[in-house]
Amino acid sequence: MARRGATRNGPVIHSRAGVRSDTGAHDGQGAPMSAAAELRRAVTERHGVADVHLAVTHGVAKHEFYRDTAGTGWSAPLPGVRVRKGVPRSVKRDLATVAAASTHLVAASELTAAWLLGARQRPTRPATFVIAYGTDVPNLRGTRGRRARWLLPSDVEVRDGVPTLVGPAVAVSASRLRAEQLRALLIDLGFNGTCTPEEVLDRLDTVGPVPGRGTLRRECERLVGRTVESIFQEDVLEALTELGYRPERSTFRIETSDGVGLTSDVALKDWKVSLEPEGDAFHSSREQRRLDRRRMAAYAGTEWAPVPIDWRDWRDDRGHVLDAIDAAIESQRRRGIGQDVPPPRR
Repeated sequence: MARRGATRNGPVIHSRAGVRSDTGAHDGQGAPMSAAAELRRAVTERHGVADVHLAVTHGVAKHEFYRDTAGTGWSAPLPGVRVRKGVPRSVKRDLATVAAASTHLVAASELTAAWLLGARQRPTRPATFVIAYGTDVPNLRGTRGRRARWLLPSDVEVRDGVPTLVGPAVAVSASRLRAEQLRALLIDLGFNGTCTPEEVLDRLDTVGPVPGRGTLRRECERLVGRTVESIFQEDVLEALTELGYRPERSTFRIETSDGVGLTSDVALKDWKVSLEPEGDAFHSSREQRRLDRRRMAAYAGTEWAPVPIDWRDWRDDRGHVLDAIDAAIESQRRRGIGQDVPPPRR
């Protein structure tokens, strides 16, 4: 009976008949695949990256592997690693390359891992990874690696052909970041459902000394038991206060014609501008989107101008968000609503 295990390069299926890739060993029509065909499929899943270990586990001899890859123009970015000709360079290809080049445990880390886990929208450069302590760090242009004494097999999963840290380990690997960067990462991981601050604290208790451990612990404790929206709202209030916008720090009620009223998350009363910080600008459910549209429509019968703010926009392009707030303030001034005072940034 087959059992699933793990090698340095990712999951495989072991059986008495030999070692085969976890995608199966048939050509799609029920016929057994040749060793070379199995290897090609495994290489495709690893973004065109192969190494001697992968070749041997798929029944291709070492000398055949080197002969065939040299004869067909494969590149050799690191010792023992070959990249198939014509495969474009990418973050995933680079990470698969450094993983193939080491006999030790390797995994994408920090913001690169957050992107692979779906908690970030764009990959980072250089691509970051951690490697188990006790070996050299593979040196590949476009990547940056660190040794980690705390790295365990349970910290790693294969995500789209790339060994990647799981949620709590991602946060531990990023402990060197500044407090505000750590906080943003923890919020992203939580919003994405990857891990909670409590789970990060549990893993942090077992890792031993790491740079920035105290900062990471404080940021986790600050977020425990809170929602993304409440954290985001506080961040917006603090930033606007520092810039001189004088936001209302307590809940502010806006009267509407139907008598129901609205509650402004962050009110700029000087100009009657209401900011709506949201953990996700486009809520996942139809019902949530319907409620959002109804809420925005309720402002139409008031003098107040709503400005929705998405968390990722606030984090990644804050200047653009502040420009939108200023534009709403200027629009209110032109209409003669609120105080005729320019926004603090002008």
